[in-house]
Amino acid sequence: MKVRAGWKPARLVFLRPDRRDTLETGFIGSVRRFLLYVSLLLLLWFALTAGNPAAGWFGIPLSLGGALVALKLLPAKGRMWSLAGLIRFVPWFVRESLLGGADVARRALHPRLPLAPAVLDYPTALPEGPARTFLAGLISLLPGTLSAEWKGGELRIHVLDEGLAVEGRLRLLERRVADLFGLETTDPA
Repeated sequence: MKVRAGWKPARLVFLRPDRRDTLETGFIGSVRRFLLYVSLLLLLWFALTAGNPAAGWFGIPLSLGGALVALKLLPAKGRMWSLAGLIRFVPWFVRESLLGGADVARRALHPRLPLAPAVLDYPTALPEGPARTFLAGLISLLPGTLSAEWKGGELRIHVLDEGLAVEGRLRLLERRVADLFGLETTDPA
């Protein structure tokens, strides 16, 4: 390696594992994660707006707010999702969303199809934390169901038709979420 007079080559600094953990979870780690989240959200925003710079007046504050929420809700270290679980989850969720959306549209457009709205209290076996929050959000994304509130270990859910096998679908969704997060579940019922 050639070295100019008066210049020293840069030294590589290898962090010990315990120091790396401190950087991931401490103030510096929080700043790094915040900047990563802002960058990813801005990239997503500009992809959705076809790179229109005029959309930045709304996208930049939205990305900053989203990054703050992500910083608060997402764990500082460790992997949150299982890659194999994610690969199994995405096609299943897309399929369920399409089938559920078609069913809701059919019920809305065909007046003779029954609607029997109900509120169910669903006990979950998922531990408190990101997996449980993700489950509640997914339930609201699936057509015909809406998460209302948590009461201890139970989630109150509004459904369009109590005659459908809602509890079985919710159990399957919960197992899929547990698989996605790499968790084992036991049936609380």
